[in-house]
Amino acid sequence: MRLGVRAPSFDLLALADTLLNSQLRFDHRCGALDDFAEHCAAVSTITPDRTFSAWAEDSVLASGVAINPAAAAYCLKDYQRTLQFIAGIQAALCDLERRVPPGPIRVLYAGCGPFATLLMPLLAKWSASRVECHLLDIHAQSLCSVQALVANFELGPISLNYHCADATHWQTELTFDLIIAETMQKALEQEPQLAVTAHLSNLLKPQGIFIPEQITLTLWAAHWDQEQRYSQQQCPADLPPLVEEFERHYLHCALELRADTVQSLQPRPDPRAIAVSIIDLGQFTVPDTIPKGQFDLIVGTTLHIYAGVHLYEYDCDLTRSYKFYECSPLATGQTFRVYYELTAYPRLRIDTLP
Repeated sequence: MRLGVRAPSFDLLALADTLLNSQLRFDHRCGALDDFAEHCAAVSTITPDRTFSAWAEDSVLASGVAINPAAAAYCLKDYQRTLQFIAGIQAALCDLERRVPPGPIRVLYAGCGPFATLLMPLLAKWSASRVECHLLDIHAQSLCSVQALVANFELGPISLNYHCADATHWQTELTFDLIIAETMQKALEQEPQLAVTAHLSNLLKPQGIFIPEQITLTLWAAHWDQEQRYSQQQCPADLPPLVEEFERHYLHCALELRADTVQSLQPRPDPRAIAVSIIDLGQFTVPDTIPKGQFDLIVGTTLHIYAGVHLYEYDCDLTRSYKFYECSPLATGQTFRVYYELTAYPRLRIDTLP
C-alpha cells in the first residue's frame, strides 16, 4: 500500500484544543474533524467511505463483524460520537495522571482503525514520558495507516506499539491503566463489543478505566414512526436529553455492559439452536397501563463514556433506537424473554412466551 506521507503538516494540538472546547459552535468542531479526516486520507490514501462497496470488505469473525479500514475511517463523521469519546478519553487521562505514579500511563486502543481517531488528537497534549500507547486492530492496513500518521504528526517520541490481532483473542502479559474499545453498533448488534469487553477486561489494572464505562440497552413501549420523523429533522447536538418529547413506557433494562461486571454474563447453549450460545437477559410482561395496539417494542442504547460524558439516545448512530417488528404492536399481558445471541452477527433477541 502506498502511503502519502509527504502531505502538508497539520497542527494536531490546535485540533485537540478545538475538539475539547465545548463552548465552540458544533459545526465549527465538526469542520475541524473534517479537516483532520481530509489530512489523514491524504497521508494514508484511505478515504472514509460509508458505501456498500466499503462495508463489503469487512472481516467476519466468530464474535462479530470487524468493519474494514475505509468504513472505520468514516465513523469519524459521526461527529457527536467522536467528540464525546475524545472528551471522555481526555478526562480519563487527566484522572489517571493524578492517580498513577510517575511513569507512563499505559493505554490500549482496541479497534483503532486507520486514523486512531479517538486518541490521535490527544497525543499532542501529552508528554512522551507520560503515555505508552498500544494500538490493536485486526486489519494490517489500518495499523500501517496509523504508523504513517504518527510519522506525519511527528509523534515519534511517544511510545507507540502496534498489534495486528483479533481483540477478542489477543494475548499479552501486559495490563493497562486505560482501555478504549468502541467496536459496536446500535443495540450492540453486528460488531463484537460485548466479546471485546469480556476479553479485554481481564487486562485492566485494578484501578484502571475502561471506555466506555457502561453501555445500557433499555426496552420501551414507544411510537417508533414518531421518533424516527423527529430524529431525522434534528441536529444530534440539539436533541433533548432522554428524548423527553416522546411518549414512552419503560418495560425492561435488558443489559448494562460494564468491564467490572461483564464476567457475570454467563453464555449457555441456545435451546432453539438459532445461535451457538446465548446470554439470558431476563423477561418482562407488557403492563395493562399500555393501550393495546398503539405502541411498538423498541430498544434504546445509551453510553456512559466516562465521568460526566455521555451519549444519549439519538445523539449519534450508536444510540439510534431499534424496533422489534416481530413484536410490534404490543398487546397488554404479553410476556417476552430477552436474550443476547453470541454469533458472527451478535444481536439482541426477543422471544414471545406462551
